[in-house]
Amino acid sequence: MDTPANVPLALQKAQVKFALQTLGLLKATRQRWYELGAELLAQDVARTESALADLQGVEDWNAFAALLPNAFWQTSQRTMNVLQGVLQTAISNQSSFVADYQRVMLEWQQASVRALSTAGNAMPVNTALQGMLSAWGVPGDALLRSAPERSTPVRAPGKGNGQLHQAS
Repeated sequence: MDTPANVPLALQKAQVKFALQTLGLLKATRQRWYELGAELLAQDVARTESALADLQGVEDWNAFAALLPNAFWQTSQRTMNVLQGVLQTAISNQSSFVADYQRVMLEWQQASVRALSTAGNAMPVNTALQGMLSAWGVPGDALLRSAPERSTPVRAPGKGNGQLHQAS
């Protein structure tokens, strides 16, 4: 039978699992951004090499003058493509993260509820230790008697302003 001492362990395990799964989701998101950045960098290097090759192939001023407007429009188109890729990645990352995070959150909630419901059915610690204590000659109710008695504040009769007195 579980004791209340096991409940914090079960809750801690659920919390650690939740944290590790969340970190895994964040890692996957970072990985997708890294892949997009690597792809964009590779494309940029290829475009630069192509532009240099085109520039070296220029034989006269007219060909050189034609390269500039083409380069401008190609750069504008590439910028739009990059922006579109970044937006698509952002939307994909966010959607994937939210769906997976909801799943992780649900698993964490279920594990926490299981641990807390176990606490409701758990044997109190003093009951679990009673047998061991009696074997050493300590009365079984020693744990209960050692707890200090608490006085609970009660509303003083006839006082409506929130004043309290100690119950005897």
